Amino acid sequence: MWQSRVKMAGWWTTAVVVLLTVGAVLGQEPTLEDYLNMRVDDQSEEHGQLAGLKPTNCSCGWTNKARIVGGRRALANEFPLMAGLKAKGHKGVFCGGFVVTIGHVITAAHCTYPLRSLRKIKLVVVVGEHDQSEKNGNKQHLAVLKTIEHERFNPVTFFNDISIVVLKKHMTFNQLIGPACLPSGPIELVNEQVKVLGWGRLSAARVSSDVLMKLNLRVIPLQMCKEKFKRVIDVDSPTQICTVRKNKDSCEGDSGGPLIWLDPETNRYTVVAIVSYGKTLCGTAPAVNTDVSVHLNWIQQKISATYPELMTCSKIE
Repeated sequence: MWQSRVKMAGWWTTAVVVLLTVGAVLGQEPTLEDYLNMRVDDQSEEHGQLAGLKPTNCSCGWTNKARIVGGRRALANEFPLMAGLKAKGHKGVFCGGFVVTIGHVITAAHCTYPLRSLRKIKLVVVVGEHDQSEKNGNKQHLAVLKTIEHERFNPVTFFNDISIVVLKKHMTFNQLIGPACLPSGPIELVNEQVKVLGWGRLSAARVSSDVLMKLNLRVIPLQMCKEKFKRVIDVDSPTQICTVRKNKDSCEGDSGGPLIWLDPETNRYTVVAIVSYGKTLCGTAPAVNTDVSVHLNWIQQKISATYPELMTCSKIE
């Protein structure tokens, strides 16, 4: 049985993506085991700071330099695009998301869809968050006007697992809070590394993280997810992205969070996918994520229908 990854019976929703060039072995296509054994580079603290050769139509996808705090590396507010979903009056982020305009945050539909039947729960978006256990002036807590789940979201197959959170009042952009870059079109990501962000569980047996975590993963052929999960995944008209990393993965609580890819032409992070679902034992199988590029028209339509004066950011081709 499949359920929303926020709480699942035997399975939970997860997502991830990755960037690495894969050498063909003896001219054969790599197997899942080959992908698992490939090295993934986690050294990326300098990425996304200086602008690249190609511009974007508005500032997006930048990072802030890591700094040393109390003798340990703290990546505080390294990713201004990151957002979290909370239930008003409750502690802790239950799903991730990412900023696209001052009035909109994108997340997974399975994160917001169940709230339709839970009218007493008020959704709150937090941006500028890093360590949930600390209070600081960088955070902005924002009331939600409404959520817009994709009309063809399927809570059984998790097709079209995307939702837009519309804010009552606009957030304030600054160096620590800003929008993600969106793709300007389809991107060929197989064999690439992507980075997943979230406050989810650090492993299948551990509690959620107070501090925002990041992890690089590899994008692999979607067919490998279809073979592993034995469920409905459309490889002919794909709307999902398959990712993997040996013994590491996004985990419960990361749902709705972004999978970001460093565009070498802009040196800015582009959100290419949304964490959707994976196995209960995190890191034991590939994960399935919602492909953002196939939903670009839908995103623009919903933004124009709510705050028509706002626009998203992407690379100028």
